This record gives sequence, structure tokens and C-alpha cells, in this order.
Amino acid sequence: MLEVAGLSAGYGEVEVLWDVDLEVGEGEIVALVGSNGAGKTTLLRAVSGLIRPTAGEVRFEDRPLAGLRPEAIVRYSIAHVPEGRHLFQGLTVRENLLAGAYARRNGADMDDVIELFPHLGERMSQLAGSMSGGEQQMCAIARGLMSRPKLLMIDELSLGLAPKLVDDILERLGAVAERGTSLLVVEQDVDAALRIAGRGYVLETGRIVASGPSSELSEDPRVREAYLGIA
Repeated sequence: MLEVAGLSAGYGEVEVLWDVDLEVGEGEIVALVGSNGAGKTTLLRAVSGLIRPTAGEVRFEDRPLAGLRPEAIVRYSIAHVPEGRHLFQGLTVRENLLAGAYARRNGADMDDVIELFPHLGERMSQLAGSMSGGEQQMCAIARGLMSRPKLLMIDELSLGLAPKLVDDILERLGAVAERGTSLLVVEQDVDAALRIAGRGYVLETGRIVASGPSSELSEDPRVREAYLGIA
């Protein structure tokens, strides 16, 4: 579904990614893991059109995306939940969710999203900025789902959240995939990411250094020592 081939990208004269290859299949959960500053966020920004690649190509359902504006890429059924959530803090939960459907006339039914995140149903009239970090993360993911994406990309899902809440959100992402939405999950918590994903990629200093089934990456000595703290 998503194919990234030979991708290089950065900011001005500062190159961050070099020759990155990555694929996400239909209904698949793929983890992109690595340390802070490895280039994970830059890769998502290149896919969603927030920055322009300097080399390589990005294709979705065999259609080229490189050079398209973000709003055009959203209409191709790709949703991006950015690091830090970036909700409209002064709007209610309901208003934030409706904003997620603005680009598509056939946006998701609100009831479908609340079924996945029932806690939000109790917060519909609450200002998004007054909720806890976990509630805001749920709202950000739900807002992304309101556009009925075929691919949902989530940047640093667990940032600032308690482990129990992370496990709860990951479980719900499994239900999202079962409904047919592909997911590319960017995460510093390698253990959490590999537990939910079928496959994964390890990004270090802008380059993919390992990839494969999550079970194999979890047993890779380099991954275990560098990211799981197991020598």
C-alpha cells in the first residue's frame, strides 16, 4: 500500500534521511523505531507532504506522493497523528473530531470512533486542552480516524504516557487494523511497538539498519542491547 524507495529528506541544507526503503501492506501494522533524533518524524513528514524529499520516491497504492501538498495527500486517505498531538486546545472533543473529517465528505461516523475510544464519548463537550495527556492522545488518534484513512501514521504514541495507558491504546490500534486500516507507528518504546506490529524497521542516524518480522527484531542482539536494555 505504502512504498518508500531510496528516500532522502531534510531541512534546508541539513540532510536527515538517506536512502530509506520502507513498505506498509494493506491492513498491516508496521513499527518504525529508533532513538530520539534518528529521523523518524522527518520520514513521516516526508510521506504526509509536510516536507519535500530531496531524492527517492513515495508511492501510495502505486500513486506518487512526492511533491503533493498535505491536503492532497489527506484526500488520498492518509492521516498523520503528529508528535505532541496538536489538538485544537480551545475546541471541544466533538469539534476536534469533526475537524478530522473536514477533507472528506464521507468522513467516519462519530459512533464508530467512539466505539473504539468509549472514554471520549463521556468528554464530547469538554475542551481538549483540559484533558489528560492520555485522553488527548486518544482524541488525536480518533480525529485521524474521522477521515476514514486507509493508512494512519502515528508519531511517538507513548510520549509522556503511563505504561498501562500505552497498553490500552495499543490494544485499540489492533482493533483499528482489524477493521482494515493500515498503521505505521513511530515509537521510541521499542518493546511496545514490536509487541503490536507484525513487522518493524530500525532507523539510526537517518538510515534503516535493520528490518523484518517483529519477533526476529526482538531477538536481534543489536536491537536487544541498544533498545531493550538486554545485553
